[in-house]
Amino acid sequence: MGSPSAETSAPSTGSDELRLRRSLGAFPTGVCLVTTVDPQGKREGMTINSFASLSLDPPLILWSVRTAARSAASFLTASHFIVNVLSMDQKELALHFARPSLDKFEAFESMFDAGMGGCPRLKACVSTFECRRHAAHEEGDHIVLIGKIERFDSTDLPPLFFHAGRMGSIHELAESSIA
Repeated sequence: MGSPSAETSAPSTGSDELRLRRSLGAFPTGVCLVTTVDPQGKREGMTINSFASLSLDPPLILWSVRTAARSAASFLTASHFIVNVLSMDQKELALHFARPSLDKFEAFESMFDAGMGGCPRLKACVSTFECRRHAAHEEGDHIVLIGKIERFDSTDLPPLFFHAGRMGSIHELAESSIA
């Protein structure tokens, strides 16, 4: 890949940060909707692509939330959260939950039922991981949340992907990167 240079150093300016963001965006990821209910009973949900498996024994997953995110406190104080892996036909849902709103669930109420801890769980998606909050670690401008999987399910639905700032099926993203 070449020798280390200023091109590969840690970001120090706004343009370096933008280049780093583009470089990180070159890695395709799945798209998830993570949901919870805060101790006062308010439902929260946000679209993420920072989801990863961590351990099979015990069964642990991780994801991260920006420290300054409006809903960060809800996820940090809730006992449970659910990671819903979105299918390729759930792009509108992903975009909706990526934007701020007083009640993100109102427009999609019929798509959810109650999961563990009362958290909203999608009735149909690729996979669901219902978790008890196990740990949280603040790192840089994000908090890494680790969940212990208490219940999970999966389907054969094709997943939604995120790559280079775009969401779509693997085929749509491959075609757009060739064009």
